[in-house]
Amino acid sequence: MADRVGIESATTSIRRARQKISQAITARPSCKKQRFAFSNSTIDIEGGIWRMNIREAGYYAGGLAIGRLLSASGYPAVRLFRRAHINAVFALLHAMMQKHFAQIYVPKRYLEELQGYADGTGIPYRTLFFMNFVFDVLKKYGFHCSSVAIAEPGKTLVGRNTDLVPWIGRLALKWFPSILLDIATPEKLRYVHVTPGLFLGALNGFNERGTAVLSHQVAATKEEAVAGNLATTLLQRMLLEEAVDISHADSIIRTNPIQRCISNNMIVSSTDGESCIFEISPTSVKTLRGSAPYQCCVTHFRDEELSRLHRSTTTDSESRLLLMNSLAEKTKATPEDVITLLKNHDNGISHRGSGRSPTNGGTYQSLVFDIMGRRIFVADGQTLPVSLSGSYREISLDV
Repeated sequence: MADRVGIESATTSIRRARQKISQAITARPSCKKQRFAFSNSTIDIEGGIWRMNIREAGYYAGGLAIGRLLSASGYPAVRLFRRAHINAVFALLHAMMQKHFAQIYVPKRYLEELQGYADGTGIPYRTLFFMNFVFDVLKKYGFHCSSVAIAEPGKTLVGRNTDLVPWIGRLALKWFPSILLDIATPEKLRYVHVTPGLFLGALNGFNERGTAVLSHQVAATKEEAVAGNLATTLLQRMLLEEAVDISHADSIIRTNPIQRCISNNMIVSSTDGESCIFEISPTSVKTLRGSAPYQCCVTHFRDEELSRLHRSTTTDSESRLLLMNSLAEKTKATPEDVITLLKNHDNGISHRGSGRSPTNGGTYQSLVFDIMGRRIFVADGQTLPVSLSGSYREISLDV
């Protein structure tokens, strides 16, 4: 589609797209459903959607179940990372980055889960460790995302596009198709999120108390690494496992400073109908509470102090935020409207370091959480951007 100039066409774009979006999220014929089981856990594959339920007694047992299920179901990354020559490369890379990895704090329970992945898949532990924590070292290749929260009385919807550098996004679609993971661990809150397989952390999700977490990595920053701080992606998981509301999330964030990368966390509480953006560095936490029925979050700092950490221009991210705010102001708390916003590319579809539109050439995941309605809508596209190459599949939950 040719780029449209400016953002004044947003209302017309939304109106034209509503009927198409409504059709796109209806049920459609799919290939035969496959189910695999291990211990108390299952994985279902239907129409390109991977859905996993983990109900085990602890972190190692949960990791083992995930590994066994992904192996049994033929998850592409498991086949790839069992190859000897691939693991030889990762062994070398792990050795090269050992000094950096040694600074990252990973709680014992998550290391136990990672060992479960290794035992369940036959993939070497160090390969899995590298895959999970390399983005704390090579930040420029990480996740550059867009999220929006829309609240109305009795409704809270969250939209999310996860973007990658396009060549990484194409590899991720091939080898790491997204999984809807529903996990309950004793003494932790049950939560669901959409994640690449074998990923310890979390990029998005919501828990049984109605608290949603959306992570946004801020690239090209000049903060200093802080040895002993928490691995960045694990903070989002801890929030999903523990946070009952925004105030509790604030406490968890301040108690667990992240080790290296800087992350924008948007926390949404369906109970309170509120949202808050936490702008985080290894030594500082700033908050930006939503003051309207909507709030948008992208990948640059708005706090004056933290914005000094940017090493390059944030023009693309700022343009994306401006467009999203304009669209969100006219967006209702319905899946159709939120999907329309996520699919928008009025500022162009190019992804050069970061996209200027919610949908861009690096969009690897696109999803909507209807938190109070206990539904998730997931784009099933098989090429980038997934928000335009497929339909949005509705999945009901009992969280």
